[in-house]
Amino acid sequence: MTEKDSSLLFTGKQFQMKPSLDNSFKTSEIKDIVQNILSQTLTGKQYEPKLAEEWTRTISNTVGVKVKELSMDRYKHVVQVVLGQQTGAGAKYIARCRWDSETDNQTSATFNSQSLFCIVTVFGIYLY
Repeated sequence: MTEKDSSLLFTGKQFQMKPSLDNSFKTSEIKDIVQNILSQTLTGKQYEPKLAEEWTRTISNTVGVKVKELSMDRYKHVVQVVLGQQTGAGAKYIARCRWDSETDNQTSATFNSQSLFCIVTVFGIYLY
């Protein structure tokens, strides 16, 4: 056997195509994290356009850090935050994503008060 042939031998390492059950996207934990962050950040606040941008960035960054701390190996997460003023008119929120329904997932949480609403969606995409 030549040196080149020996490098082609199976070394015992295997490539994992799907996450294990204990490493899947943790929707309920993430939803709890998001709900806590929304309550801490927005409770008692009145909608102000200049502050809404800061709150949105704070919520997004904090959620991103907390989700990363869950150590879901090989998952990329995307945090989407929609914050708006309560004016009495209805609003619809739709989020779409193309993904593998066996491994990828999402969770959302909302916050409502007299003057503002906020919807946070966290998408988890498994990297093959």
